[in-house]
Amino acid sequence: MGDGHGAPCVGGGAAGALRLASEWQFVVDVSGCKLLGLDNNFRGDSLTYLAGTRWSPNRAGRWTPHVKLQLGGTKLTQELIDPVLRKQLLAAATPSDSTNQLYLKYAKHRESNALTIQMGTGLDVKLNDALSYRVADLEYFHSWDSELNGFNYQHGLQFTTGLVLHIGTW
Repeated sequence: MGDGHGAPCVGGGAAGALRLASEWQFVVDVSGCKLLGLDNNFRGDSLTYLAGTRWSPNRAGRWTPHVKLQLGGTKLTQELIDPVLRKQLLAAATPSDSTNQLYLKYAKHRESNALTIQMGTGLDVKLNDALSYRVADLEYFHSWDSELNGFNYQHGLQFTTGLVLHIGTW
């Protein structure tokens, strides 16, 4: 089991934004990742879905900072595989046995879903009218979720970077 702290998480995501006013946007963000640092025979993942506002000044210059606040949820999933039972069940299986039914016998599935708030700031550099590079995006999140298999995922920091595609009127 875990040490009471959240495991690192590596993954990806996507966001969409709709301009509400010259400096304000409505943002929807969905991201997921694989949980790392889990004990042997454990595997897990995280899915975060958020919506909120982002303040970003007009892109008149090359560098554009932003600040955002979002509210949504986080779904955490973990599975514990019993390797001895797995080996026994697969050895005794017949071709007509459903692999999904066998899997349910040797894997314990746990999940949680909780309210999450996330706030952060970042900096983009304009490459051209349609494309920017998100140099850095640093966000803090807090989730009202309980421990999952001894791991606590109630708060943490997230760092992201990547390309930003601007669609619409530039």
